[in-house]
Amino acid sequence: MVLNSRWLKTASNGKRLQFHDGAYDDIGPAGIDYSTINSTALLHGAGTESYRVTTSTADSKFLSYYCKTSAATGDTRTCYFDLELAGAGAAMGDAVRSRISVSGTGIGYATGLHSTCQIQAGGTATGESSGLRATFEAASATRTLSGSVEALHLASYVGANNTMPTKNAFIKCSNDGAVDFDNFLVLPAAAVNGTIFAAHDTQTMTHSIRIIDSAGTAYYAMVCDADTNRS
Repeated sequence: MVLNSRWLKTASNGKRLQFHDGAYDDIGPAGIDYSTINSTALLHGAGTESYRVTTSTADSKFLSYYCKTSAATGDTRTCYFDLELAGAGAAMGDAVRSRISVSGTGIGYATGLHSTCQIQAGGTATGESSGLRATFEAASATRTLSGSVEALHLASYVGANNTMPTKNAFIKCSNDGAVDFDNFLVLPAAAVNGTIFAAHDTQTMTHSIRIIDSAGTAYYAMVCDADTNRS
């Protein structure tokens, strides 16, 4: 298919870019006018929540980019999004917001975001390799940061009257390949009181954190509310 485009003048003497297939002057039913279909997109978009671009073809991708770099230095990214919030007040923002909506029945798999780091046969990565990296960053300044800060925020938002299944959690760990991961966490090596990881003995357990295995069996990680014997 050949995709053509042209600028159209709007009623208010503005312009919008219209994409279509076929002859340059033939805007038929196969045409996609991004400005008309997605009125909330400032730069580029297609569809709205009530008027979606659709397909019934299996294994489809609405956007697809397969890229490769042979650069020996520097950073390469398939996509780069940088949003600056320059207003004042209660404005909120996300550099990237992804959502999947399930309206069918019996759907086998659904995730809002799936990211993967793949080390191919013969490939090596001498530094850190992660399927997902989340960073909280603050510029150098003499101040006390306000609000709540975290590198990763896990949130549930389940409406009223739902009954949760036995296997529900904020985090799920699974070894899906032929070779398993051995550890749950990698922590800083320096065991010092006041840091994330430190020696702590002869303390009375006061609380527990509930976890379950993949079969739904519950276990309890012991914790306490005092640091008297933490060193």
